[in-house]
Amino acid sequence: MPSWQRSPHAASAILVRQGSPVQIQLRKISDERHALRIVRADDGGGGALDEVECETRSTLVHDLLHYAGLAGGFWGNLAAGLTLADMNDRTGAPLGGGASEMAAIEQIVGALSGAVKGRSAAEMVAGMRRFAAALGATMPDWLTEPFVEAVQERMRRLLGHWRATPHGATMNLEW
Repeated sequence: MPSWQRSPHAASAILVRQGSPVQIQLRKISDERHALRIVRADDGGGGALDEVECETRSTLVHDLLHYAGLAGGFWGNLAAGLTLADMNDRTGAPLGGGASEMAAIEQIVGALSGAVKGRSAAEMVAGMRRFAAALGATMPDWLTEPFVEAVQERMRRLLGHWRATPHGATMNLEW
């Protein structure tokens, strides 16, 4: 049974953004590449930087879905002080006890990618319910049609902002 379906923390993951203030900077290098920079406000003034260059096609929508829908997970762990290298550590060691919750959030974000591709909220929720039932599990209570619709609207705005960002310019998001 996937941990997101049993985690007592899953519902709180969407309610409150925790950690220190973080600015997410997405600099458009080209239509194919972007730089992801994390600027932390808790370093005493200058803003600690963490940066990586990404392939846009496979990562941008996924990363924006984390931002649009879930308060914990990827961005929450960065706000809590983990680095981009920590988040890319496939052993899960930097996440400690939060590794199973992060894996659960990744499952949800992966499923929500269909919402960006035009599937209706009703289709998305029905599909996730079938998936959970096939595993003998239940979905989190907060994973509803209104939640998916809110994610779709946030993604529409975020992707519109990204499309309007010229090459060389930066899209800034606050966490």
